[in-house]
Amino acid sequence: MYQDNPFHNFHHASHVTASVKKLLTRIVKVGEGNGLAVKSQTYPNDDDEKLVADLVGHSYGITSDPLTQFAVLFSAIIHDVDHPGVPNAQLVMENTRNAQIYKKSVAEQNSVELAWDIL
Repeated sequence: MYQDNPFHNFHHASHVTASVKKLLTRIVKVGEGNGLAVKSQTYPNDDDEKLVADLVGHSYGITSDPLTQFAVLFSAIIHDVDHPGVPNAQLVMENTRNAQIYKKSVAEQNSVELAWDIL
């Protein structure tokens, strides 16, 4: 699945996947007893805690959706599948088979197509 080239290879994909997994574990949900929810300053008698989303950004549901987590990790592991080791512009200039099929983002689109075949 991975070609033998100096950078876009399985070792690179495994490092990217490990990094993505680590980043996924560091996404914090606001307000789950982690001190990122505070009492409202505007309505001090309101018992509901208000979320301090600006403090950590948004998780976009990644922390609670296993399918999204799988999609992110799967994307990381396949992102350079069958990458020839040269830039897309080179593939287009050489008019490779994949360049004729995809026209732009040649290597990336080829990787996604191969991933769909795996699934």
